[in-house]
Amino acid sequence: MAVATGSQREALTAGNGFGDPRDMGHAEFVDVWSRTSSKYRIRSIVLLAVNVVLFAGVGCFAFWLRSGRFLAPTMDGYWDELALAFDFRGPSTVTLASFLMEPISVQHVPMQIPILGLLMAALVAIPILVAILYRFGSSLPFIAVVGLLAVMPWLAITLLVSCIVASVRPFRTQFRFMSALLGLVPAVVYLILAWRGSAEVLSGVVDPVDRIKFVAPWAMAIVAAAVVFAVVLALAKLVDYRPGAITPLLAVMFGLPIALFEYHVGRDELHYRILERLSHEWFADVDASLDLDQAVLRKWQRLPWPRPSLQRLREIEEIMWQFELASDMGPRESELTRHQDALAHQCDEFHTQFPDSRYTPNALFIKARALDTRVDVEEFRRSEWIRFYDDFPNKASRGTWRIIAENRPNTLLGAVALLRLAQLDGRDGDIDRAKDKLKSLVDRFARPTATDQSVMDRAGMWGGVLSRTEPEAGLPIDADRVVLEAHRLYDLIAQNRDPIYGYDPLYRPRDPQQPLWFGFLDLDPRSEWYITNLQRLLAAYPKNCQLEDNFTLEIAKATTSTSLKIERLEDCLERFPHRDAVPEALFRLSQAYRSAGRTGAAHAAAEKLVREHADSFWAQRVRRSGFVLPRVAEN
Repeated sequence: MAVATGSQREALTAGNGFGDPRDMGHAEFVDVWSRTSSKYRIRSIVLLAVNVVLFAGVGCFAFWLRSGRFLAPTMDGYWDELALAFDFRGPSTVTLASFLMEPISVQHVPMQIPILGLLMAALVAIPILVAILYRFGSSLPFIAVVGLLAVMPWLAITLLVSCIVASVRPFRTQFRFMSALLGLVPAVVYLILAWRGSAEVLSGVVDPVDRIKFVAPWAMAIVAAAVVFAVVLALAKLVDYRPGAITPLLAVMFGLPIALFEYHVGRDELHYRILERLSHEWFADVDASLDLDQAVLRKWQRLPWPRPSLQRLREIEEIMWQFELASDMGPRESELTRHQDALAHQCDEFHTQFPDSRYTPNALFIKARALDTRVDVEEFRRSEWIRFYDDFPNKASRGTWRIIAENRPNTLLGAVALLRLAQLDGRDGDIDRAKDKLKSLVDRFARPTATDQSVMDRAGMWGGVLSRTEPEAGLPIDADRVVLEAHRLYDLIAQNRDPIYGYDPLYRPRDPQQPLWFGFLDLDPRSEWYITNLQRLLAAYPKNCQLEDNFTLEIAKATTSTSLKIERLEDCLERFPHRDAVPEALFRLSQAYRSAGRTGAAHAAAEKLVREHADSFWAQRVRRSGFVLPRVAEN
């Protein structure tokens, strides 16, 4: 056995060679800590600390992609969020299914697939490699990062098992790559189970063809982790397990997903999707019956004996809720106002921060819709659901709608903006301007343009895998309803200039001598006073007013009883057989007959509409629906 000379020992001790004289007795180095000289120990500790810091950045980036916040522990309700992952009784926001769908869905932005795949590969591979090269105890800070900073506690528990399998006897093997692959097995099981959970969440929500997008990130993560194992372990073997083999790869795996996200997706995508999610959450329909029952029970228990019946107390509480929902000072209306102000403020911040983003018009659209949002009190009275609507615009949203109409005229956003501006112009008495906007909308959006068709063709060819969806895809815009309302309002204005009253019945009069302080366009169809105010309009303009048939039709449309609605529609058609309201009245009558189960009568009304008013918009709707079929027997 060769013995080192004094000069050799001195050189080794000085750092030329293996570093520690005791290292000369080692057949090989098994990990970073095998080198016991102070120089290598200090280097190992420093580089391990650098790795922890870099990996903490990876964990923070993973959390930021889900929440828009960088440092999870500073978030309100942080510990509740962690605990929610272990509560199997309710939904959790820290599942991998939510990672794929919110706030940025891989369905809408396919570039998220490699970003999430590489990110998950880093989260899985680095702790396992640290456990192999630095021993198991050194992997615990990395596992803590996954659980506490990335807020993925179940993945952290899985990685704890993976690191034990990869580095602790009797599981570890002499062939380190095999140890790494064995350590990867629990993570693979975790991802498979996560995919099954994702599939259950996605069932009925995502087209089956698109589901490949929701499994691709995890498949990529597994492959990328195996590649990282091979590269890092080969590099560590090549340098004889000196410290520093992991750091360059970790820096690359940290930087690559961030670079891909910044270049191909962008921060504006994340912040916009968070805005979109807030809009959905704050203005979502809510079944209030359970809350109402609980409020009634609490009040009933606090009352002294003799107590009234629960049913009687419930009726009183329901009336109080109705007043609160209708009152500007009620607590629920105040909550709506707070949400409107908060969302409008965040949309303005987005506009300021990302003025050139493709989503800036969308953010303005969300702001305008928020300002227009109202509670449907009549719906609560009927069904005890709190529902919101935004199709009766607020004057506060006019400026925002104008910006959208000027900057996105040929999109669905522009169509909605034109309709809302026309409604506001009509209520202000500028009927000619409202009519021009409605005419422009109808001509532009009544049928798909050649450009629209080419976009749809490209989406059909490539949209399944590669293309990014249009910015408006996530917005709740019913294009057919927008065009329908524009047609209805345009026909109402264009065909009903009264020879006596002009357009006076349509808008709020400026003359204080006029009999009413409102016009037809000032009336909210969801108001409990809608029918009453229509009847007052009929009484205020009695001399065969040009709009008499339209007001009569609106009264019939607002009637909730199907039988009474049919009766009023039939009366409207009988009294005004040659007026402009007839096509829509026949269309509504056909729908009412179908609701009542009178299929034969519904077909007859639809056929009469198509036969006698073939050029009307309502006849076109019937033909597109395919409802005009061979006659069937009356039920």
